[in-house]
Amino acid sequence: MSSEDESAPGSTEVDRLFALVRDRYGARLTEAQLDEVRRGIEAIVNGARALRAVRLENADEPMQPFSAFRADA
Repeated sequence: MSSEDESAPGSTEVDRLFALVRDRYGARLTEAQLDEVRRGIEAIVNGARALRAVRLENADEPMQPFSAFRADA
């Protein structure tokens, strides 16, 4: 594993996903579009890493929205 891989966690995941997109659609996209796709993939991978970092217990539930009832409204 190279030092670049160690300094940027998830970069190999980004590289693999980007390679899939580039192989399938690279002929139809410009370099600028490919750069934008790579930035999008990086954002998705970083978001997924953040979600995986949150540990939930079996009893955890989504927060329920609270709306106060007003009879005169």
